[in-house]
Amino acid sequence: MTSYLLRLRFLFTSKGHCSVATEEESTMALGDGIRRDISTVSALERDRFIEAVRKLDTTKFFPDGVSYWDKQEQIHKNAHFNGVDVHGGPAFIPWHRVIVNRLEALLREVDPELSLHYWDWTTDPRVASGPRAALFTPQFMDNASGNVSHLLNDFESTEDAETGNGHTKIWRDVGSVAADPDGTPAIATDASIPGNSDFATFATALKAAHDSVAHSYIGGTISNPHYSFHDPFVFLLHSNLDRIWAKWQTDPAHPERLGSTTAYAGLNAAQVNALVTEHVEPPGRRYRAGAVGIGPDQGCGHQLSRPVRTLAALL
Repeated sequence: MTSYLLRLRFLFTSKGHCSVATEEESTMALGDGIRRDISTVSALERDRFIEAVRKLDTTKFFPDGVSYWDKQEQIHKNAHFNGVDVHGGPAFIPWHRVIVNRLEALLREVDPELSLHYWDWTTDPRVASGPRAALFTPQFMDNASGNVSHLLNDFESTEDAETGNGHTKIWRDVGSVAADPDGTPAIATDASIPGNSDFATFATALKAAHDSVAHSYIGGTISNPHYSFHDPFVFLLHSNLDRIWAKWQTDPAHPERLGSTTAYAGLNAAQVNALVTEHVEPPGRRYRAGAVGIGPDQGCGHQLSRPVRTLAALL
């Protein structure tokens, strides 16, 4: 028997607003554009995913000579240094959606059938269980403890040069902090975070899970926001953050969460204005034409990114 999941697509209308369309689609269809739990896709797709990431680092370059991969870290770090509201305020969630969507688009330049899947951050990525594969293996995301030494051996970090911590490559320390006794992250559930009624309280809860548990649980390079985007695993983490936002946005009991004037309920006028005028990249450091803001978009994928296509809630 063929099993089915509900496919959720965010689409732009001719007026730039977004609508939601759904249709049934068979599970595990490579190239269908759906973001899934990375531990449940086929081993072949995980192999293709990590190979595409490696190619972004070694074969694809912007005109300034920086690789597609390293450019994402530059954007993230420069935003911190230049005062863009990456982590400190209401732009946190939508800003990172833009970056996730961009990385997915770059992956598809290398392998058009790939999607930027997610790590379910309520699970231990070191452990295979039932249909779930372990993620930190020599064949996929490399070591869970210490410096990478397998497929990601060429993924450098600027940590040592800037802080003298001895790490010239990305590294992990999975589960050493923010873990429950069974080794899984000590994090709020998918059910509890979307239980917050307005965007302001929801965003606070989601950011707390992201900051205090998800990044800390992986440890190493990812535990420091200024270096975290050196590590490919950070995109699986942020794709999950985006999934939870999509789940909250598309709750059928709350159509106002996609409304043009109600999507960001709970924020004050100045905060909403910041979402309209915020820059994805700091002024003078943009790497492509048109990079001028991250909203307003009612939370449906931004003017600088391709429409989001994700499984929201796995219904």
